[in-house]
Amino acid sequence: MKLLIFLTLFLGIALALETASLEARQRRSRKKANRPRKFSGAGAFRAANRPAGAPADYKTSIGKASRKRSRDGLKRVPPEFIDPVQRLRRREFETLQQLRRQVSASDFFECYNANPRPTAGDCDVVIDQVLGSGDDLIVSANSCLVFTYRTCQGFFCSLCQTLSTSTDFIGNQLDTVDALCVENGQTGSIVGEDAPQWDAGFTYAGEGLPSYDVC
Repeated sequence: MKLLIFLTLFLGIALALETASLEARQRRSRKKANRPRKFSGAGAFRAANRPAGAPADYKTSIGKASRKRSRDGLKRVPPEFIDPVQRLRRREFETLQQLRRQVSASDFFECYNANPRPTAGDCDVVIDQVLGSGDDLIVSANSCLVFTYRTCQGFFCSLCQTLSTSTDFIGNQLDTVDALCVENGQTGSIVGEDAPQWDAGFTYAGEGLPSYDVC
């Protein structure tokens, strides 16, 4: 009898956590963001800014990818998750052309089982803080931006060459990995194979960052 009560309580807590995670994602709006671009000017590689009012446990840093992963496990990202490019003014024809390019973007993802794995709630905090940063960044070749909150470590890495990007774009990619992987109890990565190549995703805090040979 006690075992049955314990199981019922455990399932109730698990369901409540899952529901809270889904509600948080539904409230989150993806931002219009430019895709990364090759950068050849003068600029400093630095950690992303922390938003005003960020939790004390939320940290940003820089790092290097240290875990090689095969391309064999990559699957194409569903078109609805491919980010739009924001422009000040576009004619209808230009908009149609851009939408076609978005759907054909070479973005792929991979989910993998991890033990230990980050909690979905901690990853939600990472996503919200990244999207709230409003930061434009330069990422050196073969280097990574790291975003950590408790059990969850988010990352964005330049795989081949120095590039420029924004926390709006990074937050959208982390949101995609959240939807495709984290909500299913896994960690994962999304990989952009169009130059300049990049990957982004989640690991357990402190784990090595993955890298894909897509150069």
